Amino acid sequence: MMQNSSSKPTYKPALTPCLTPPRFAGEMLGVLADIMSVESLDAVLQKIASTIADLFAMRTLVIGVLDEPEQMYRVRVAYGYEGGREKKIKKFTYSQERLNADLDQRHKIAENVYLVRQTPEELIKGEEPFYTNLAQAHAPRTDPSIWHELDYLRFVIRNRGGIPIGFIEINESVSDMIPDTATIEAMKIFSQLAGVAIENAAQYQRQFEIAQRSRFLSDIIAHDINNYNQAVTSYLQMAIDGLGPNERTVAYLERAAASAWGISGLIQRANKLIRIEEEGAESLGPLELGEVLKECVDEVTRNNADKPVRFDVKLGTRRYFVMGNELANEIFSNILENAVTYDPHEVVQVDVTIGEFTVEPRRYWCVSIADHGIGIPDSKKNVVFGRFITGDERPHSIGLGLTTVRALVEAYHGMVWVEDRVPGDPSKGSIFRVALPMVSTK
Repeated sequence: MMQNSSSKPTYKPALTPCLTPPRFAGEMLGVLADIMSVESLDAVLQKIASTIADLFAMRTLVIGVLDEPEQMYRVRVAYGYEGGREKKIKKFTYSQERLNADLDQRHKIAENVYLVRQTPEELIKGEEPFYTNLAQAHAPRTDPSIWHELDYLRFVIRNRGGIPIGFIEINESVSDMIPDTATIEAMKIFSQLAGVAIENAAQYQRQFEIAQRSRFLSDIIAHDINNYNQAVTSYLQMAIDGLGPNERTVAYLERAAASAWGISGLIQRANKLIRIEEEGAESLGPLELGEVLKECVDEVTRNNADKPVRFDVKLGTRRYFVMGNELANEIFSNILENAVTYDPHEVVQVDVTIGEFTVEPRRYWCVSIADHGIGIPDSKKNVVFGRFITGDERPHSIGLGLTTVRALVEAYHGMVWVEDRVPGDPSKGSIFRVALPMVSTK
């Protein structure tokens, strides 16, 4: 937010800063161990917010953290706001350009500290939830030391290398006064220490997620592969017991062979998923979605040569470039294979289209694959891409296919979800949508 009024009163720090109250120093030392504890990022951020509010008498504040893959600052904490406003604020993202507008030198009052005193004309549309009483937005500023409705303090959080990784935004103080120089200095020190805590928590969370994925893959080996092995053993035993009539023996042995192939396929998919989890975001380059979809349709058609399948692929004359690698085919082959497998009709019909999809400020190419199969109930739509689905959660025997889809889409910084083909009627089939960020090849 840029200032454009030279007559607007500005905040000037006191020339002789008063001493930091002893309780600030004492309590800061007391809470350091708490916020430096090794736990999830969100838990650490909540502790930082509540500590700032209590220690420095602040009523409302926001903490934003850099989302490295997206290069956007996402609001992770909205402290002091009631439920409805908190939910709205936590949906906000800031581009680097948007944040830089606040970090103008005219707003700077200390190193990495900015007091933004905007005019009503500078209020950005959509940011109203941050303010408690918008009716006061047009009230004149009479005393620079008094907190105006449109004022806020921005503390920039940097990592050990000096790179910005987040911010703390103070929107209201309990006293309705601008903090004095000593208090701002103490808050600046605290924000620097908070940066270390945030960096540690982010690293811990990454390691925790890696451990979760390892446990997930162990569960696959222990659960699904073991089930296949039991089936192989059972069918082979029945073949031995039924050696009398030749037809029965052949049938049992064929089933045993099919189960053995199932083991092989599952192992291959598990290995592929490990590779995706470890390397999915590496070696990315531009891919043309139309070409990928054509290859996948040809592959699934060959795999189901004994079944009448009609693919209606509408790509138009455009070229649809996204970032990916050689594993991208796994996304659409899995979805298309499921569309064919779980369609009970005599003739299988699958419709494939590509359209635009936008989540500001990013634009996506969205592939929609509509089937006429058994559908997915609303209660299962949120778990169908789950990393390990068992028992009643499993909508049908999806194996690792959709888990692989989700892992790859996330590695490409995209989104995947499922809807009813006929809104409100899951029994009429599903539409799987895969949105991947657009890229330019120019």
